[in-house]
Amino acid sequence: MKKLFMVTLLGIFLIFQSCHVLKRSDDFYGIQKSVNNTVYLIDISGSMEGVDEGNIKDQVMREVGNQTGRVVEKTVGGKLGSILGRQTAKQATKLGAVKRNLIPAIKGLPDGKLFTVFAFENDVKAHTSKFVVASNITRTSANLFVESLKAGGGTDTLEGLKRSLATPGIQEIILMSDGLPNDDPQTVLDEVERLNSNNVVINTIAFGEDADHDFMRKLAEQNGGQFVTSKM
Repeated sequence: MKKLFMVTLLGIFLIFQSCHVLKRSDDFYGIQKSVNNTVYLIDISGSMEGVDEGNIKDQVMREVGNQTGRVVEKTVGGKLGSILGRQTAKQATKLGAVKRNLIPAIKGLPDGKLFTVFAFENDVKAHTSKFVVASNITRTSANLFVESLKAGGGTDTLEGLKRSLATPGIQEIILMSDGLPNDDPQTVLDEVERLNSNNVVINTIAFGEDADHDFMRKLAEQNGGQFVTSKM
């Protein structure tokens, strides 16, 4: 009974957290807000939802989310329970944590700021291939793109960074990842150093206890950015 209560409590917490689509935030993991033209770069590889390439711990986390979702669905019941159950399961992942925090941050972007959102696994997906001006329309469009993202595939961090650095007018990248790139981390660092001739600031946010913090920290330090860890 106690276990059921705790699982249900977790489910209720995650349901409230899922209201992120309605929230607005002026803070994003303590990274200082800037007027720079910013690419928000999201890792959507399998390990971000504990699937495909994910390790055992990732997969366990996903299964816990699935079980919690089933409990919520059964407890609430009906169509509403089904919807809340699915939403709860999706929130209990690294990618869910990205969405819970990035969507309110995008809603909080000031009018006129230039930004876009990229996501990468084996390939790179883009909300827009060039910067857009922050407005009610573009913020909403970007958040619909973020909310629709699903995890799967490998972690081509280098390709994501290369595409971001090639965006005309780029001044800042905020990388959200569990920091386990397909390529050798030093290869990624060296290639980014070679390509970043315009001194683009790269901030990094590491998700998950098993993230490669050393790589994420070095990438930020090498490119004048901040390194922070996420608490999902």
